Amino acid sequence: MAKFKYVILAIAIAIVFALFVGFGIATFYKAPKYEDFCKQREFKEILTKESCEASGGKWNPAALEKPVPIRENQLLCTKILEKNKSMTLNCETYEQLTQQGYCDAEFYCREAFQKKNENYSRNVFIIATGAGIIALIVGFALKVAGVSAGLMGGGILSIIYGTMRYWSGLPDYGRFIILGITLAILIWLGYKRMSK
Repeated sequence: MAKFKYVILAIAIAIVFALFVGFGIATFYKAPKYEDFCKQREFKEILTKESCEASGGKWNPAALEKPVPIRENQLLCTKILEKNKSMTLNCETYEQLTQQGYCDAEFYCREAFQKKNENYSRNVFIIATGAGIIALIVGFALKVAGVSAGLMGGGILSIIYGTMRYWSGLPDYGRFIILGITLAILIWLGYKRMSK
């Protein structure tokens, strides 16, 4: 029964430590908010490249699939309706075709937010991983089994939290290195702890 108490204590310390690190970071190091970068705008349809760029957006031309390349002095006509030997066509000039597309009004502000958010996630990764490594070392040094195991578990959870926050921003070799280092530390700690 006494061993069960140590296990429960260790699990509780691990979970609370990881939450403490996560909420501590959120409290003292605020995450960027999308609204601070992209202000809410009233909806208005923007139909031209010029008006899109004037409003701070990015124009995305439509990918035109033309059966035949069209020159500036030609029309491209599409049959819309055929009824009683008469035909209705929709014809567009070269200029009309090249003006087709849509305006991404929040492209540049969203890009700035994503860059800031990636930097924030990297910093959270560094802070959480650092706190996790310190908890692993302190947990390893302590002699009280339940507290020691709890701090080491909390350290592992903090490292996992930090890594998950920045996982998409890490290149493949970075992921491989982090997983390798974490695995080596865990094996070393397990070997040292279990061999006592």
